[in-house]
Parts: sequence; C-alpha cells; structure tokens
Amino acid sequence: MIETDAGEAAFGTEDLVSRILGFTRFCADQASERLEQAAASRGWLDAEGHPTEDGRALIAALTSRDCAYGIYRLPV
Repeated sequence: MIETDAGEAAFGTEDLVSRILGFTRFCADQASERLEQAAASRGWLDAEGHPTEDGRALIAALTSRDCAYGIYRLPV
C-alpha cells in the first residue's frame, strides 16, 4: 500500500484485485460463479483480471474513512 499526497491509501494492482475478490466473496456468498467471473460481471475487473475504474472506486469507497459504519469495511 502506498499513501498519496492527500493521505489516502493507494494500492498496487495485485492488492486491489485481492480486495475486489474478497468483497466479491462477501457479496456472492457461495454463488456458482467463480469469484473472478462474478467480479468481472459486476464491472470491477476487466477481461485480463485487472481492476477497472469501477473496481478502483469500489475499493477507494470501502477503505475511505467515511465508510467507517458500513456493513463491510476493508482495513487499510
């Protein structure tokens, strides 16, 4: 994890993918889809398995200090 000038967390690609798949696992709850397919179908990962802008925005929102009271909050 890298911190930006604004004090926000900036994650590497592998870390972002891991966090996106973790959130997908939480949402899918034993769905028949593979996690990568589920994340891609929601627009969070592209065809190569890299985070999309929506995927990056998802993780930014889940790690935001403003998300402290959400049902699912990723640790920074």
